[in-house]
Amino acid sequence: MANILVAGCGHGGVVAAWKLAAAGHAVTVYEKALRGALGHEAQDAFDAASMQYAGIEIPAHYWAENNRLTFIPLDADAPALTMPKVEPSKTLKADRRELIAYLISLAEAAGARFEFGCEITAPIVLGNRIAGFVTADGRQVVGDLVIDACGVHSPLRAQLPGFTMIEREPGPYAVLHAYRAYFRRDTQTRQPATPYNVYLTDDGTVGLSWVVTGETDVDILVARFGAVEAADLLHVMREFHARNPHLTMQQIRGGRTADIPVRQPLAMLVADGYAAVGDAAFMTHALKGSGIAYSLMAGTILAESVLADTSGFYTTETLWEYERRFFREIGFDACRIAIMKNLLPYIKAQEVSDLFRRGLLNSEEVAAFSGIKITKLIALANDKLRMLGEFPAFRTKLRNLIVWLGRFAVLEPSFPNKYTPEDAAKWTERYNEFFDSIRYRPQEDAPPAAQEQ
Repeated sequence: MANILVAGCGHGGVVAAWKLAAAGHAVTVYEKALRGALGHEAQDAFDAASMQYAGIEIPAHYWAENNRLTFIPLDADAPALTMPKVEPSKTLKADRRELIAYLISLAEAAGARFEFGCEITAPIVLGNRIAGFVTADGRQVVGDLVIDACGVHSPLRAQLPGFTMIEREPGPYAVLHAYRAYFRRDTQTRQPATPYNVYLTDDGTVGLSWVVTGETDVDILVARFGAVEAADLLHVMREFHARNPHLTMQQIRGGRTADIPVRQPLAMLVADGYAAVGDAAFMTHALKGSGIAYSLMAGTILAESVLADTSGFYTTETLWEYERRFFREIGFDACRIAIMKNLLPYIKAQEVSDLFRRGLLNSEEVAAFSGIKITKLIALANDKLRMLGEFPAFRTKLRNLIVWLGRFAVLEPSFPNKYTPEDAAKWTERYNEFFDSIRYRPQEDAPPAAQEQ
């Protein structure tokens, strides 16, 4: 029986705690928030397949209609674009606080122990091994394995030694600061034609916003790569109210800002005695539950990989099965989404509005771009290039997306299925160099790949 420490109550960490405790390991979860204050006051939709994958019984009230996003362009005379309807429903919608409480109840019933109000400040490193962590009250907690589920700003990941090859910080334009609040819905005034509206009224360097109309409330999100300033928030709310008279200024709940990573997963997820999961490993999917699905699946893969290590040493080599399965089942798809997201800072709101006005993008094509099949993505992008002669700037940006996807398709097979220090180091270097080469740099006018052609 191993002594397993889970740092933080991220979804993936709690799922791993549940499964490992159920298998007989001694598992303790340390969380800085109090039990009653855990999780955001928000509802999010995510794929039902993730709970099924994790073997979690789905409460009946979680089932919801598939989200049909409507993209609202900058100009009022440009048509909005609503995604096609997909049947049958494969979507769940859960209150985040209720969901994490449900997962915690499963873990506690299996024997996992939770310490709330316990802040973790730094890792404990013994030789080449992560042996535990230090808490804010001065305790040194040691164990056989540390699972890092501390989120995007994990104090463990941020202070790991360089020999682990684990990237410590998320980097620029990799985190959205998202304000989320719910306001009372006025049912006596004009209602929106579509319920789930994403506003494409800001340039990609700014962020995005949405207005989601529920039965009794209106869900507002304002996400920014920079700080969410009060003046900007007030301006956005006034614009929203002008376009959506059913949106009142009576706030029901929420009103906090949370940080969401919007980048590729870590190249290295594991080290001797350590594994990162969920937001701590940047496993997120914007507009898709902010990574809930990825985290539930990754937590399951992690637990199964830990249980397969009968030696109980939990080294980088024995934990590599978690890394391998994550990338093969989830990670490479997440990377392609991250590559497409990387184009967003270069896109101007006016360009998108002009494309919508001219009918050069339709809902089926946008839906296809949200897919993950590399050959179909490249074929669709190439097809669109032929139609963008009068938009040379956007054409160049789309061409660069094709180059990025092609370069990643060449990189992907170099992932080592079996761990050796040399192969892991080579993979990490190539992976990080690729994403660094395509990341947005404010001083550049065009995406990096354009300069390489």
